[in-house]
Amino acid sequence: MNILFCIKETAMHERLGVMQLSSILKSNGHNVKIAVLGRLGLTRLKQLVQRFKPSVIGYSAMTGEHVSLLSINRELKKEFVFTAVFGGPHGTFFPNIIKEYGCDAVCRGEGDIVFPEFCRRLEHDKEYWDTPNFVVKRGDKVYENPLIPLVADLDELPFPDRDIIYEADPSLLIEGHKMFFSGRGCPYKCSYCFNVKYNDLYKGKGSVVRYRSPEKVVEEIALVKSRYPLSVVWIDDDIFLLKPREWFDRFCSLYKREVGLPFSCNVRANLVTEESVKLLKDAGLDSVWMGVECGDDGVSNNILQRELSTSQILTASEIFKAHKVKLSTQNLVGIPVPNSYKVDLKTLDLNIAIKPTFAWSSILYPYPDTDIERYAKKTGYLSGQPPALETNKRYSLFDFSQTGEKRKIENLHKLFGLFVEFPVLNRSRHYLCRLPLGTLYTALFYLWYGYNMKIRIFPFKSIHKEIGSYIRLWWKYVRKS
Repeated sequence: MNILFCIKETAMHERLGVMQLSSILKSNGHNVKIAVLGRLGLTRLKQLVQRFKPSVIGYSAMTGEHVSLLSINRELKKEFVFTAVFGGPHGTFFPNIIKEYGCDAVCRGEGDIVFPEFCRRLEHDKEYWDTPNFVVKRGDKVYENPLIPLVADLDELPFPDRDIIYEADPSLLIEGHKMFFSGRGCPYKCSYCFNVKYNDLYKGKGSVVRYRSPEKVVEEIALVKSRYPLSVVWIDDDIFLLKPREWFDRFCSLYKREVGLPFSCNVRANLVTEESVKLLKDAGLDSVWMGVECGDDGVSNNILQRELSTSQILTASEIFKAHKVKLSTQNLVGIPVPNSYKVDLKTLDLNIAIKPTFAWSSILYPYPDTDIERYAKKTGYLSGQPPALETNKRYSLFDFSQTGEKRKIENLHKLFGLFVEFPVLNRSRHYLCRLPLGTLYTALFYLWYGYNMKIRIFPFKSIHKEIGSYIRLWWKYVRKS
């Protein structure tokens, strides 16, 4: 069959989920393409569907993206005959989108095994509506099927299909940094994160935390290095350091010999040790992303359920600094607590003490059915059903009691990184955060983000080839905001 995946945007990041599925589907004899809707627009998408004639269109949707993807699907259904399957985070947690017009099936959870099986049954006119993990609408009846166990051995999966995403978005091909996964899963219970509900869904169905062998990870990276432009390896596991010491011993030895490029990963402060950082630095560790989130221990642990202290965060930061590893901190502002702005200033001050390479911030978004959403509703900070936002970089959804607090929080979010980088600005931070300059601050926010990403963290491999894509992306986000 011809199978088309539709994604809203790449935002300069490879979408490894659909790339992984593409590899599996192609090995089963299917023809696969990816459409990036932000690049094509509806008219060109229709032209692609007319030429390619997909039997299945799969929409990979995060919460927020699902709104426009459902709208696009309704438009396509007016002119073409195909089976529409929604997957990704939103379909996993909210399979009731099966009720939406034009949605034929929803794939929940990991699709590596079940999505190809669904396509096989559909192609051969078998009982596709009984496929595990799927919620399927057939006539007037909806079939809800149980989840199968998680993929136990990730080494059995083929490498993601990179050609398919580079064809859909050529700007990703010339990017110097490229994304990889060495494992899946996170065992922590942060109240704002989808992992809590995801782990509950799969309770009793295998280990949540799984990792590939060092040999497979290095083999994939070396293969990508030989075929595509690559200057920085980005290992985007939720938490890279969850693996045992012997895994890292083998990985570092292989990586240093077979790849020899700088790499970046995500870490958690309580797992950072002098020994592990020294080992990884010798292999090529160049930068890390570490969640700070909140500088108030009480709010961090009682509301956000972080199970971390500021002292652990400071200790980990000093270890990275001592080994000359670039540190990007990830922070949340706009937490639904009394004096939220003052709490955010504690987070700002903690970052100033850390002195990271880049202080990144997001506005806390209460994703539906998370613990933080329930807490915000219970305490009166959130009423009704919050709108589905595509990004947590615009505005807060919470009802803060103090006059002007929402504006101060939203402005602080936009200026957060600049305040950390240039502490002298903090003399005027209260004044700057009160000003009605949201549009200007948003432009500065994305400009500062782009500067840090492409000058400090993942430097341009070819600035004259890449700069145009980043300018267009910056302008797109400023306009959207």
